[in-house]
Parts: sequence; C-alpha cells; structure tokens
Amino acid sequence: MSHEISAHDLHPDAIDTRLVLRMYAWIAITAGVVSYGWIDLIAPSLFTSYDLPGVPFGRSALIRTISGAVAALGFVAVGLSRIENPVSRRRALLWFAAAHLVFGSLFYLQWMAILVVAVPGVVAWTPLTIGIVLVFIAATAVRTPRLRPFKSLFDSREYGPLLVERGRSMNILRSQYEEHVRQAARAEERARLARDLHDAVKQQLFAIQTAAATAQTRLDDDTSGARTAIEQVRASARDAMNEMKALIEQLQASPLENTGLVAALQQQCEALELRTGAHVSFETGVLPPSTALIPGTQQALFRAAQEALSNVARHARAAHVTVRLGLSGNNLELTVSDDGAGFDPMQRRTSMGLQNMKARVCEMSGGFLLKTAPGKGTLVGFAVPCDVRTARDYAWRVLTWVAVLAVMIASFAVGSPWERPWKAIFAVIAAITVARYAAAWHRVRARGQSTA
Repeated sequence: MSHEISAHDLHPDAIDTRLVLRMYAWIAITAGVVSYGWIDLIAPSLFTSYDLPGVPFGRSALIRTISGAVAALGFVAVGLSRIENPVSRRRALLWFAAAHLVFGSLFYLQWMAILVVAVPGVVAWTPLTIGIVLVFIAATAVRTPRLRPFKSLFDSREYGPLLVERGRSMNILRSQYEEHVRQAARAEERARLARDLHDAVKQQLFAIQTAAATAQTRLDDDTSGARTAIEQVRASARDAMNEMKALIEQLQASPLENTGLVAALQQQCEALELRTGAHVSFETGVLPPSTALIPGTQQALFRAAQEALSNVARHARAAHVTVRLGLSGNNLELTVSDDGAGFDPMQRRTSMGLQNMKARVCEMSGGFLLKTAPGKGTLVGFAVPCDVRTARDYAWRVLTWVAVLAVMIASFAVGSPWERPWKAIFAVIAAITVARYAAAWHRVRARGQSTA
C-alpha cells in the first residue's frame, strides 16, 4: 500500500494554513480577553493619553469593544482551521484576509478623521497589516514549480507543429487531499476482500479437502461414493477458481506498488517488442524522489504510457519505438515515439484513448503533447511538475531574506511615522519568508539524510 504523502513532502516550503489559523486564533483570543479585562492595569497610559470628550468612560468602552471583536475573530479562525480540505481551507483563509482588508481600510479612514484622539495609531493600522499578511500567506501557501513542458522539443527544428494541453496547477492541493481519501478507501476495500477470501475461498478449499478425504476412503469399497466425492471435489475446485479469479481481479495491486515506475515501463516495452516484433528501446535519465511528485503521479504516467504503447501495437505498424523517462528542468517527462503510420490528429482529437491519456496527466496538473501526421510516425509526451530544489537552494534563500529582514528592521530608525505601517508589513512578510525557507531547508536536509 502506498504511504500518505503530506504537502510538506511535495513542497518543503509550503505553509500550513491550519497552523496559521490556529496561531491567529490563540493570539486573537488571548489578546482580546486580556485587553478587555485588564488593559487599564497593563497599559494605563491608554486611558490618560486618549479621551472621548463628553462621553463618560467612552475610551474604555471603545477599547473593550475592539477587544471583544478581536476575540470573536479568534473563534472564527478556530472554525476555519477545522476545514479538512486544504484547497477549501486556503480559500477560506483568503476570504478571511479580505475581510481584514476591508475592515482595516475603513477603520483606518475613520481613525484619521475622528478616532485619532481616542485610539493609538498602532491599533488603527493593525487590522490592515494583518489582512495584507494573511493575503500573502494564502496566496503563497504552496508555490509549485512552473510547468513548462517539452522545452527541448520546442527548441528543436526536428519537430513541426505540436498539440500541447496543460492541466491547472491550482488542482495540486485538491489532488493531494483526494489521493489521501482514495488511499483510505483502498485500505478499506482490501480489508473487505481479505474477509471475502476467508469466508469464500477458504471454505471452498475446506470442502475440497473433505471431499477428497471421503473419496480416498471409499475408493476401494464404494466406487460410486468415491465417484460422487470426486465430482464434489471438481465442483468445489471450480467454484474456488471462480471465486479466486474474481477476488484477484479486485485485489490486484498496481504494478508500481511492486516494481516501481521504471520496472513497470520496462515490462511494457518488452511485452510490446514480443507482441509486434518492433525494436523497442527504453531510456531513463535522472529521476526525482517519489516524495517530490503529487500522489498518484507515477500511476497516472504508467497508465498513460500503457495506453500509448497499446495504440502503437494496434495501429502504428512501427519498426522502431523509443520510450524516454527523465527530468527536464522542474518537470518529469515521459515520451513515447514511433516511426509508424501516424494519423491526422485533428480527426481523432475526441478519441477515447487520447482523452484518457490527457485526463490522467492533466489531473496531476501536468501537460500532454501530441505530434503526428499520416506516414510520419507519432510522438506522445507527458510531463508533470516536481519540486527538485535542494537544501542548498533553500539555504541561499534564507540568507537573502535574512538580509532583507535586517534592512527592514534597520529602517525603523529612520523615516516618518506614516511609513512605519508599511515597513512593519514588509518586515513581517520577510520574517515569515525566512521562517518558511529555514523550515524547508531543514526538511530537505533531513529527507536527504534519511534516504542516503
């Protein structure tokens, strides 16, 4: 059974939106409760430096109202953190950030016009700052490598016009979540099939054993009874074979779970060579670790290649077939080319085989390529994005953003107070980026040591 892969396995610099929402909740609830009950003891200067003329206890009521709203937002964040689907949770965080932006902008305008005498400036621009930071987190929680597949083919003059289709990278988180759900469903299904093996096939084997023993006992003295027992053996064996065939078809694991993508493709190439008599070559380059791929990617590539090789066997009448698998930039690419009959792609764009191949790869946010013409062979390509950044790459990013953060902190000593909210925003974003790349460096380094 394939193991569950987390978002951090696929994208080491991913930000856990659930953790962000929980941290927000704890900070907001604690700050709201403390400021509501004890702000006059902790910061009495707020009640002497700011005032609402003509409104008794107005400054205290205003600050406590703001404190209550902050605590309420903390409880909203708790609810959002309970969303299981990472795509839905990320979108919820984005709308949560938008709410902060709208409220923060309006509140800042009111503060400038009226509340400047009653509310400290840091309180006035804090909601807007939090909104901008949350938008940044939601927008960059998972940054996947840009899919630019088959660049070598586009740069080559050997090939003419190419038909290329790409999946949408926004489906990556959803595909991870759905793959985890499918894995749980597979585990439950296999447990059910194991029970069926016990209840059905095992009972049939017991019946065969009993009937065979009866036939052996009656063979010398009761020929008719022995014959009946042997007929029962045959009937039970036939039933057991049927039961086993049905269960094996359901239980049969993906070939990738036993042999891996390379070995499974090699087996398909050998089978095609025996079936058609064509010379089939299989070439492999540098391959990424499985943790750098979206769950289900290897299975999707194998099934797409299996369909392509099946088309070669049925239609191409090719003498030479080449299958290539390897990294190209930030993409894992698999191509199947032949020198066979080819076809007009415009007439077969809606064929079930092509649609299945495109669907399998595009579901993994990958790309599909088709180049063919009557009498000129066929080239089918599949590409999926993968994150191949190393610990050294992340280390350089940490150092770069540490320098940016240092500059932002130093800038607080100069400039007018009007610039400080924006400096604070950039400083917080820089601090978050330093933390995410430092965590990514640690994860990639630990992953490399565990696989060494």
